[in-house]
Amino acid sequence: MAVRHEVENLIRRGNIFYWRPRIPAAFIQCPPRSRLSLTLHCSDHRKAQIIGRKLNTRLAELKMQSQETMSKQQLQKLFEHERDRELERLDDISTMAKRNGRGADVMEMELDLEVGWAYQLLAKFGTRSDLSLEGNCPGLAFLLKSEVPASHIEAIGANYRAELSIARSAGFEDGIRRLIYNFDIPDTALNRERAMSKIFEGRAAALLDINDRHELVDRSLSEFKLRSRTDDPSADARSTGKAPKPQGGEQRVVAVSAFEQECEELIANMGKEWEPATARDAMALVRMFKSVLAEHGVEHSGQIEQYHIGRLRQHFNDIPTDWGRSSRMRAMSALELRAEGDRLRKAAEAAGTKAKVGLSSATIRKHFGNLQHFLKHVRGHGFDVADWSFEGLRPKKPKAGLIRLQQYKPSPKDIAPIFASPIYTGSLDCRRGRKKPGRHIFHDALYYLPILFTYLGARRNEFAGLAVEDVEQDENGLVIQLRTNALRRLKNAQSHRTLPVPDELVRLGFLEYHAAIKRLGYEALFPDLFSDRTRNDPGDRFYDTFTPIMQEALGENMWKRSLHALRHGMADTLKQAGVPTEVIDDISGRLSEGSETNTRYTNPAGLPLMRSALTKYPVITATIEPAPLQLLPWVENKQAPPWARKGKA
Repeated sequence: MAVRHEVENLIRRGNIFYWRPRIPAAFIQCPPRSRLSLTLHCSDHRKAQIIGRKLNTRLAELKMQSQETMSKQQLQKLFEHERDRELERLDDISTMAKRNGRGADVMEMELDLEVGWAYQLLAKFGTRSDLSLEGNCPGLAFLLKSEVPASHIEAIGANYRAELSIARSAGFEDGIRRLIYNFDIPDTALNRERAMSKIFEGRAAALLDINDRHELVDRSLSEFKLRSRTDDPSADARSTGKAPKPQGGEQRVVAVSAFEQECEELIANMGKEWEPATARDAMALVRMFKSVLAEHGVEHSGQIEQYHIGRLRQHFNDIPTDWGRSSRMRAMSALELRAEGDRLRKAAEAAGTKAKVGLSSATIRKHFGNLQHFLKHVRGHGFDVADWSFEGLRPKKPKAGLIRLQQYKPSPKDIAPIFASPIYTGSLDCRRGRKKPGRHIFHDALYYLPILFTYLGARRNEFAGLAVEDVEQDENGLVIQLRTNALRRLKNAQSHRTLPVPDELVRLGFLEYHAAIKRLGYEALFPDLFSDRTRNDPGDRFYDTFTPIMQEALGENMWKRSLHALRHGMADTLKQAGVPTEVIDDISGRLSEGSETNTRYTNPAGLPLMRSALTKYPVITATIEPAPLQLLPWVENKQAPPWARKGKA
């Protein structure tokens, strides 16, 4: 009988160990839910543990690699493949038409154009939209702006609906999977969506390229406004994403399809000035803007008008508030996102609740700030971009008086119930049972970080991303060096500071905890917040784990922005106790304003002054009884955390 071992995927049959992991679903060439079963030819449990962990790490790396997005070169090859394949098919049809005496038939040419524009609609709007091509339909607006004759709209609509039905079938999805497999592209939802768009673009390009195929047709007999490739300077930009060469005194333009590439260059140029989160926000904004522009038929930077900036602003009001947290919604087009927002509104109205639709003023301000950065980058590189205005679109920054009222500042009395939770009195187990009373007290981020946030008021990532080497001993006691390390960066220059470790933390075994983590060889002071399978934000991990426990402890007294409020509460408590605001700012990592003395002529408060100021905060953890050191089992055994998952596409 097989016996499971404490190392994941490791089992023992008799005296021999086997590694038996489930094959990830991303490996599509393997049957679903299948497993590997490999003998380690080993009966020593220590050796088996080492081998098992190495194999688990390698499997995690493979899964992470399988989530990579396709490169621009792969997309271009896919486009060219589909275009060339469609051209070959159309050449065969054209040859047969000539054989049957229809080589100069204008109807043959118009049939190609109608199907080509149907594929253009699929490429621009995706397969989740249902375009009616009537009234205010954005697909109709796109066709009319592209000078497609109104008399051909109905035929284009019929082709569009037929191709849409095929594109939504399971067989088409399987074909996409086989195609991207042949091009060595990882099979992810995002890559399938991109590949589908490029396939439709390639087919459209082939069908609309009628110059050689229908050279005998009298173009004057058709209502379509036909141009050769040389007449359209943006043709290369549409197919390759490269900016067309300016002719005469014309400005260069950058294709909308190349906006993401331009944003990547902007991110590279900003370098260390931007946090990874800021870079992700900028890319999210550019993708959203790109989708809105595609909806209105804009193909390059020179066609963008003030009207389109206004459309983007309205788009912010009509999309789900949490759209960025859903991989499904991130893959939606602008039209689909607004449709999802409308669905949420109707569902909320029926339930009598408030719909989570529309971005907050602060988020919209952030997006417009990133858009301004992007436009400066594009203009600075010599591309034609109009001088747009954000006047009347960008929400105003709230006044200082209102900002003061927006954030709750919990008093020590408000916070104290947290330290009577099972985290400190004893919990049922080390996982889901942390909220339930029991006999186990574990020493980890959940145990120590709330105490640090309460007494020192730091930012979430500053403490969650501490390294073991950031805790040091000086002549007056234990200190925390807040500095940039391999695990995270700091917000700004004044965030770099030295803080005294609170006496209560030392009383509750922090020195022993630090020594144990260091002895195990960890780089992170709180390794339970990090995954070995993907890069994650340790502050977010702590927030997601601790907030439910905080809610359980505080009940209806739980305040908004729960963790950040601890920072405000510490500052307010010290201020009310008479501590100068300049000292509070130095402890919190802020730069006091309003005086040259504060900013230019003096150094930050020293450790003796900080220690004196921090004694003004009441001791609200005195009820916590010290407990023998007990690390989380997977931390002590250096195993993958049970919550770790492979990264999203």
